[in-house]
Amino acid sequence: MSEAAITTAIITIACVICAGMLVSALYPAMHRATSSVVSTSEKLGDRIETSIDIIAEANKTSYEYVWVKNTGSSEIPQIESSDVFFGEINEFQRIPFDSSRSLIPSWNYSIENDDGDGRWDIGETLNITINTSTNITAGDYYVKIIVYNGISDEDKFSI
Repeated sequence: MSEAAITTAIITIACVICAGMLVSALYPAMHRATSSVVSTSEKLGDRIETSIDIIAEANKTSYEYVWVKNTGSSEIPQIESSDVFFGEINEFQRIPFDSSRSLIPSWNYSIENDDGDGRWDIGETLNITINTSTNITAGDYYVKIIVYNGISDEDKFSI
């Protein structure tokens, strides 16, 4: 009888050790997978809540004005990280952000109907001023605004 008890004890200890090794091998992999899913879900949720619409364009000599409304369900941070593309159709270029307006071409912005907090909240309109190196002449133009998370809007218009 004692031989059966010793054999059972050895098998039980071996099973516990194997189970511990299995858990220690699988737990980090499952944790990484869970972290990836959570991160992807957060990014997807951010993209779902973000929406912009270009609502108007106007020009004055070498300046182009573009009004963009936050039509999403959340504030849009990092406005300076947005990409602005502008130019004649098939000849547009990326315009860099410059708050000091010393670079040409460059763009900067103001929030038209800001509630005083300086953030681009739901329903507020951004006035983007694009300073080009030349006078804007009659023709067909293209503008595209891409915010920090890849959500964008574009428009083609004539002057």
